[in-house]
Amino acid sequence: MQSKSLLIAIAAFAVTTTGVQAYGGVEKLARAGINKEQIQAFEEARELRESGDLKSARDRLVKAGIDEETLKKVREAKKMVHSAIQEAVENKDYETFKVAIADSPLSDIVTTKSDFDLFVEAHELKMEGEWIEAEEIFSELGINRHGKPRNHFGMRGHVLSDLDDVQREAFQVARQSNDRETMHAILKEAGVELHHRHREQKPIKWIE
Repeated sequence: MQSKSLLIAIAAFAVTTTGVQAYGGVEKLARAGINKEQIQAFEEARELRESGDLKSARDRLVKAGIDEETLKKVREAKKMVHSAIQEAVENKDYETFKVAIADSPLSDIVTTKSDFDLFVEAHELKMEGEWIEAEEIFSELGINRHGKPRNHFGMRGHVLSDLDDVQREAFQVARQSNDRETMHAILKEAGVELHHRHREQKPIKWIE
């Protein structure tokens, strides 16, 4: 039987995503082993979460049988999409890039070869540490990115070392959405002391 905190972790991960398109779309998730009912559950849970009905969102995910293995498959699908995009950008291969971003949010942003060239330029500037210049290009393309990559949890990054992969993934998403109940439940499940972790903090966003 799944622990309460794992179910919370699953819900935190799933219902705070931007939808299945963020992971390459339905086709890529299906190839990763996510069945149709589970894909539908992710979408319905996201809509329920956006309407404020978190309990129903979690119940929908549980009913669909979404578990630790499902999360691993979702993460793998996301990694495959990101790797394909990264390779296409590094090779400046627009045709391969178009295939990689199909059904993803980027497909509505980078729609021409000129857009792609700007995207590549911004990526190269970022890699060279020219963050301001890169951000200007990303903004021109309509891509909202939020500053320099950093430890997602400021001075408290050591917390992550006490969590397993599933707990870490869920904690990161819960931290981003400032879901303190979920954060505490995950830390408790991992046996991490909660004292000195109750100071209110703003949600943190990071570059993907």
